[in-house]
Amino acid sequence: MTAFLLTISFVLHALSLFIIILLYLQLTKVKEVEKRQAQMIEEMEQTVSAYFIEWKEENDRFLQTLSQTLQRRPDVKKEEKTKRAETTSSHVPLEREKSEWSPLAHVDQMKDTVEIRTIKPPSPPLSLAEEAAKLYEEGKTIEEIAKKLKKGKTEIELLLKFRQT
Repeated sequence: MTAFLLTISFVLHALSLFIIILLYLQLTKVKEVEKRQAQMIEEMEQTVSAYFIEWKEENDRFLQTLSQTLQRRPDVKKEEKTKRAETTSSHVPLEREKSEWSPLAHVDQMKDTVEIRTIKPPSPPLSLAEEAAKLYEEGKTIEEIAKKLKKGKTEIELLLKFRQT
C-alpha cells in the first residue's frame, strides 16, 4: 500500500513540476513580447518627435520667408505709387515686371472661405407596388415592368389590380 501511495505521489510531483515549467516558459514569452512592444513604442515616439521637429523647422523657414517678403513689400508699394503717379492712364496694367512679382504679394488680401453644401437626403425607396404603379403610369407594359423589377408577370398584374381598387 505504501508503495502505491509513493508511486502516486511521485507521479503527481512530476506532473506538477512539468506544469510549473510550462507556466514559466509562457511567462518568459509574455515578457519578451512586452519588451518588443516597449521598443516599438519607443521607436514610434522617436519617429513622431523627429517628424514634429522637422515640421516645426519647416514652419519657421516659411515664417521667416514670409516676413522677409512682407518687409520688402512696402518698397514695392512705394515703387508702384511713383509709377502710377508718372503714368497718366487710370487703369492698372495686367502684366507686371518680373522684379515686382511675388507669390506672397497678396497674402493680406486673401481670406479663408468655407463652403458649406447641403446634401439632400435620398428619397425613401418606393415599395414594389408603388414602383410598379409608377412604371405602369409611364406607359410601360406588364412584361417590361416584370423584367425591370425582376418579378413575374402574374405578380405585377396582381399588384396593379390591387392598386387600382
